[in-house]
Amino acid sequence: MLKVTGKPRKDTTRVLRLNMILDTLNRRTPYGGVTIKELAEKFEVSERQIRRDLNNIENVLVIPLLWERTGSGVRIRLKSGYLPSLSPESATVVFLSLLQQKGSALSGYINRIKDAIISTLFKYHYDPKKVAIDRLQNRIHVVEEMLADPQKTGDVFIKLVDALKYSYRVRLHYFTGHSQELTARVVEPYGLICKHQNWYLVAHCLMRNDIRVFRVDQIENVFPLTSQHFSYPQDFSLKDYMASCWGVINDGQVCRVLVKFDSSVAYRVKKVLYHPSQEITEELEDGSVIASYEVCGMSEMISWLMQWGDAAEVIYPQSLRDEIRDAAEKIARLYVHKP
Repeated sequence: MLKVTGKPRKDTTRVLRLNMILDTLNRRTPYGGVTIKELAEKFEVSERQIRRDLNNIENVLVIPLLWERTGSGVRIRLKSGYLPSLSPESATVVFLSLLQQKGSALSGYINRIKDAIISTLFKYHYDPKKVAIDRLQNRIHVVEEMLADPQKTGDVFIKLVDALKYSYRVRLHYFTGHSQELTARVVEPYGLICKHQNWYLVAHCLMRNDIRVFRVDQIENVFPLTSQHFSYPQDFSLKDYMASCWGVINDGQVCRVLVKFDSSVAYRVKKVLYHPSQEITEELEDGSVIASYEVCGMSEMISWLMQWGDAAEVIYPQSLRDEIRDAAEKIARLYVHKP
């Protein structure tokens, strides 16, 4: 049986101190770093030992540090910037949120970010076995639509983000589905919105002299016009603009809609807000419920309603009932038996 003395081994003490120094650097980097004297006093070792520890951090662990001489001495901080302190559980959530973007416009950049996060969080903060990343990646499957060419869409997306940040116009070639046409537009980007991992650009279109929404994966090319800056309208709020939209279309015609959901799906409607305005107005004896919505962009809501099949019935307005009936009849005609 091994004898336990209670005195820590020298190498264990050194490794522990290195981790604690890293943690201190991480926490103090946003505030200008820390001096060698402060580290020596904190860990009760000589300044010479602290210098050796910092040398190991830079040359053995390969973590770049910045040494800045100030009036009070030399201050040291992490060169790569501040890394928020995360628990294994929080790091796992970050990792899973990245997995969820597989096949989206962000996927080309996500893999590099994921690798950087894993190498930093799990190499320098705690044992990667605690979060078992490889095992998680093999045992979690994300079912989602995927872009045919996410890298191309990602390149377009980043150009649009830069235009948003610096408020300059862009020229784009946009494919319009209903007309099957590729048109050239010059737009002033106002914002980006995301629905079901699909990204949309909200912009002022100079050709239409109005706000338009462009699906990013239908933008073929983007040409930044970096010398043509515009003033972002002070009275425009992306959140307010999208508030009543069922999806991404704002046609300005807000309408009250009443939908009766069958008892077989009523529990889902009670648990999930499909729109911020959703309200259960009545619960019927048979277990069905009636929900109300205040929305615009009816064409998108029709597609959603038809996904419920005969489990959802529009009660009001009559015009929406008629549109859904007509759409259902068109679909039914496709499946009429032909001899």
